[in-house]
Amino acid sequence: MKFIIVITILIVGTYQLMPMPKQYIKGSKSMKIINKCGIQFTNAQQYPEHVIELLRHYHQLMTSKNQCNFEMSLNFNLKNQGALKFHISLQNDEQLYWVNKTQQEAYILKIDEYLNIQIDAHNHWGLARALDTVHQLTENDKIEFLPLIIEDEPAYTYRGVMVDTARHFLPLKTLERTIDALAINKMNVMHWHITDDESFPLLLTNYSRITHTSKYSENEYYTKSDVSYLIEYASIRGVQIIPEIDSPAHVQSWGRNISDLENIILNCGSSVKQYGQFDPTLDLTYEVVKSVLQDLSDMFSKVQFVHFGGDEAIKSCYNQRPSIQEFMNKNGIADYIELQTYYRQRQKNIWKNEIKSKKRIAYWYNKDDKLPAEDDDIIHWWGSTEELELVSNRTNDFILSDYHPLYLDIGVGNAFGNPYQTYQTWKDIYKWTPKAPEGFKGKIIGGEAPLWGETNNENTHFQRLFIRSSILGDTLWNPFSKQSEKFYEFADRLGQMEDRMNKYGFPVSPFTHDYCKRHTKICFPILYTEQEQSVEQQHKFKEL
Repeated sequence: MKFIIVITILIVGTYQLMPMPKQYIKGSKSMKIINKCGIQFTNAQQYPEHVIELLRHYHQLMTSKNQCNFEMSLNFNLKNQGALKFHISLQNDEQLYWVNKTQQEAYILKIDEYLNIQIDAHNHWGLARALDTVHQLTENDKIEFLPLIIEDEPAYTYRGVMVDTARHFLPLKTLERTIDALAINKMNVMHWHITDDESFPLLLTNYSRITHTSKYSENEYYTKSDVSYLIEYASIRGVQIIPEIDSPAHVQSWGRNISDLENIILNCGSSVKQYGQFDPTLDLTYEVVKSVLQDLSDMFSKVQFVHFGGDEAIKSCYNQRPSIQEFMNKNGIADYIELQTYYRQRQKNIWKNEIKSKKRIAYWYNKDDKLPAEDDDIIHWWGSTEELELVSNRTNDFILSDYHPLYLDIGVGNAFGNPYQTYQTWKDIYKWTPKAPEGFKGKIIGGEAPLWGETNNENTHFQRLFIRSSILGDTLWNPFSKQSEKFYEFADRLGQMEDRMNKYGFPVSPFTHDYCKRHTKICFPILYTEQEQSVEQQHKFKEL
């Protein structure tokens, strides 16, 4: 797509789009939408069902206050005055379950003074992004500054959040609504941390006992049909699912109260023995791992890649069994790092050579992780962006989840009621931008805000996820908008997004009180006042 040159600052204070589009030009006319139910899609019958369902979804959003018939919108009538008339051109109408190039979500949007809307996109993911932009433009039942041309494309392919269903079970409806919320923010990944020490809420084929002995109540687990439904639901809205089954640590739920599986688990922790990790020397460990990974492969056959976790194995936990040290001596394994490497190699061999999956694997990494990474591994970095220089020679794809400020759960206490780090505010996330150090050989494909579930459940879920994740989505779509807008203009856009999400039933956390929300020039003239900047510098000095 050929982009046109525009002065970006002109549109910011007018449309308050979030995220901001890459490039655009605008006119001087405005047009009211007097026939909200008259929305029409030309030639919609020629598109496959997943495109029709996407149109249905945005038709419902754009006509939410009215009782409008979606089927009527498929009967195009050029004489329908005062209504939105969509002309859609897709290069490819195949259903996609992920994207790996930013161009796949690019679109060109043209709106004239007669409310004719032309959308040109590569596929239904690009169409979803264009429809979201139209949805934002038309919220007040009029469109200003017509004719309008937008040519848009994200800066990063991976823009997501992580949800944790092991510490608290999240109902299927909550996961659906999470996908809806991501789509409204032009975010495209729901990383699903399915299992952990506390529970294994995914129904397995051969080891269903693992699910049933660790579930919190009778029906709090997910079936294969639930997984298939979620993947399709997400795909239609331009969101991909990344499943995570974490090991060799975080696995106590795999053997709790199961007599013939208890031996594969080492119980770790000082006072509370709730942490478990595999004994990587036992053949039974790999029999169970293979069966679980086979289920993972079968259930998530349409996803782009899988996440194997791989973090936070406690070295001292291996000291419990003399048999582990004997195994290491016999097999020339020098230390516990090599022992974890041994496990990872066997796990990967099962995935690639026995199950014969071609899907790539992501692993958690930070500055303390010494495990090797193969070239096709995806490194999910939960250290700080500044620490990337420590792994600058690695040529892998990187997903950034900086512990500060992108971990959304910190600062509210841990599972035992103890203090847990410092809360990261929306300003902290606004300040963050992906930046590779000089000489960095890897590729940053995007970022993700994790929401760990120790103190999060369906009642707090959207308050914790948003509105802070909206800022991450804004940055990953267009990091350059910060350079051209004043801070109060960003606050205006954030306030609009807060209202938008509340309007559609997402109980998101407010970013300020109502006075400041309505007087952003007074409350947010700059990112930090001199006094605030001085306090922040003092905190940094203390940390050093």
